[in-house]
Parts: sequence; structure tokens; C-alpha cells
Amino acid sequence: MNLHIIMRFAPSFPPMEGSGKKARMLDDKEQSRYFQGIARRFLARRGAPFFLSAKDLDLVSSWEQAGIPLPVVLEGIEKAFENHRKGRRERGKILSISFCRAQVMRAFEQCRDRKVGGTQKTAERREKRVLLRSEIDRFLKRPPPGLEFLRDIFLEAQEKLGRPDSPDEVLERLDEETERLLLANADAEERAAVEKEILAEHQRLGREELAAAVEIKIVKYLRDKHRVPYLSPFYY
Repeated sequence: MNLHIIMRFAPSFPPMEGSGKKARMLDDKEQSRYFQGIARRFLARRGAPFFLSAKDLDLVSSWEQAGIPLPVVLEGIEKAFENHRKGRRERGKILSISFCRAQVMRAFEQCRDRKVGGTQKTAERREKRVLLRSEIDRFLKRPPPGLEFLRDIFLEAQEKLGRPDSPDEVLERLDEETERLLLANADAEERAAVEKEILAEHQRLGREELAAAVEIKIVKYLRDKHRVPYLSPFYY
């Protein structure tokens, strides 16, 4: 695989404008490392053919331009392939890096949240599940008005947590279903407000990346507003 070919056609962009500090653009050496690191990871997971399309390169460039760190992109790629392997996404060969777009944007948002929240001690698996169980009990005891559609999911999560051998992947699936329902039932006015905020923060992202960022932000806004706990132990 000759990854130098990738860099020949990688477009460059001016610094991103947004709220707070401007994203620092990479110099030539860092840019090469960024593109090659992403290409190696994606192509290693996908297999042949051993090249990225022009559309793939444009997408990677938009991630660089938006200031998404290389480890965050790699985390999103790994998550996308892992979900596909477990059958939680549509079957078939992954042909484009755009398949990883949603997971990369999700990882980016989580990375920003971790920086804002500061460093926290990582709990052991059992402790995480205890914390998760208490949050689920709290939510079910006093569910927020208008979120009754989440009750069955949280009851199922409560039941799964009662089984010591229940894998974390089951809870992650329920968390994804929670976010899908939150997005489907989002109020139009709240959605419009979040879209406006995202457009101000990510002025140079492509249309599809903006759409993914908006969906992630809407879900996060609703979770924060209604104190909807995460069902994945990863967050505890």
C-alpha cells in the first residue's frame, strides 16, 4: 500500500472558525501522519481494495479541518467496524470510510465532554453497574413528562443488569435505541435551536457531517435536559 499517493490528493483548508479557540491546522508532517494513520486503520479493517477514494479523502480532510484528533477518528472507526461485526448495523461489505462518519462524530462529541468534565476515576465493572442501576431506578421512579416512550427500554435494562452474565453489548444496544427514540421524538423548536448552535460551531463541516453532528447534539441536549441516564457502563 503506497500511502504517499493519499497525501498527493489530500486538499488543504484554512483554519476552522467556531466558538472559542480556532482549530490548529496541521503542518505537512503532521498532516501526513493524520491521513496515513486513518488510511492504515480503515484499510486494515476493511481489507482490499487498498486505496481511499477521492470522496473518502474529502471526508478525512473535513475531519482534520474541524480539529478532530487522530485518536478520536481511530476510535470512531473501530467502533463502527465493531458494531458491524456484531450485527447491529446493516450487513454487507464496508466500502467507504463514510460508513464510520456517525461514530467518528459521536467519539468527537464524547471527547469534548470528557475535556469539559475533567478527569474522573475509572470505576471497575461491578461498580459501574451499581451506579448504572441506581440511575435507572431513579429514572423509572420519576420519569420525565413526555418521555414515557423510554419506559420499556429502561425496564429491560433494569432486568438485564439483574443478570451478572449479561454482556455490556446488550446495554449498549439499549442505549442506542434510547437515542434513536429521543431523536425521533425531538421537538421541532428544540431541534431548530440545536441546529443553529451546531452551524455556528462547525461552519466548515460538510453537509452530511453537519447532519450527523446535529443529531448527536440533539440527543445530548435532551439527555441533559431530562437527566436521561446512559445505559452503557462505558459512561460510569
